[in-house]
Amino acid sequence: MSTMNLKCAVLALVLGGTAQAVEPMVPYDNFNPMEPNPPRATKIRGIDPARWVEEQTGTRLDSVRELAFTRLRLMSRSDSGAGRLGLLFSQSPAVTAMAAKVRLNNARSTGCTAPAGTPAAQSTAELTGHFFNTRGAVGRSLQDDVTASIRTVSRSTDPVGSNALRVEAVIERCTNSTCSTRTQLFAADLGLVHQGEQAALRLQWDVANHRFVFQRDTQPEVYGAYTVTDTHAPGNSGKALVVTHDLPTCTSGTPAPLGYANAYFHDVFVNESAAPAP
Repeated sequence: MSTMNLKCAVLALVLGGTAQAVEPMVPYDNFNPMEPNPPRATKIRGIDPARWVEEQTGTRLDSVRELAFTRLRLMSRSDSGAGRLGLLFSQSPAVTAMAAKVRLNNARSTGCTAPAGTPAAQSTAELTGHFFNTRGAVGRSLQDDVTASIRTVSRSTDPVGSNALRVEAVIERCTNSTCSTRTQLFAADLGLVHQGEQAALRLQWDVANHRFVFQRDTQPEVYGAYTVTDTHAPGNSGKALVVTHDLPTCTSGTPAPLGYANAYFHDVFVNESAAPAP
């Protein structure tokens, strides 16, 4: 995945105002088994299988997916390729909006020392999903699916010794059948956050206005408009909370890249029509 083009973002984003023609948000899961919000008819220990489906792609050296007190903890450490680890909403096709409090406690991304010009390594904690297809999906192909994400990012190009991470909003279109390559339709920089600092993130599809609404904390909403057709169902309707890694291939004999993310999620909300059953 390519680094965000900030010049395009400056031209494309619009700040302020209130989104129209979108559903209200309701609680989905606070990851608190003792005091669940929304309430459950039956007490659940651990991650609720009625609300979540495990997702894992790529390879990694180490990983954790667990409840930690009243938080969902996702941790991934990898030295090759690209992948994601997390939870899919069990009723993903109904989800058009999601919000959560996200804290990326620790993150490290190390790129290649050679060859020159190798893409940066990156690790993220994000709310993400496939929302529609621009031409009509064929079979299980993801080509032309449009994805939107709001994420906290660590990159190998970050200043050495800095614990600052960047919050970003991005809309992309898949350019092959597995969505391993993408083109960017919109990107916006939502500012810095420190490792261990919580950020409240929200992503909402405003289909009536052909745009996505992004918000970090109480900052003004950011509108990501697009001009592609949005009337076809996606090849993959998944919406998820994930940590990801995207690492370059380094020259043989040089140190391997590293993608590490240790993140906590809680107070998850969705659009009202995707509310979970009691």
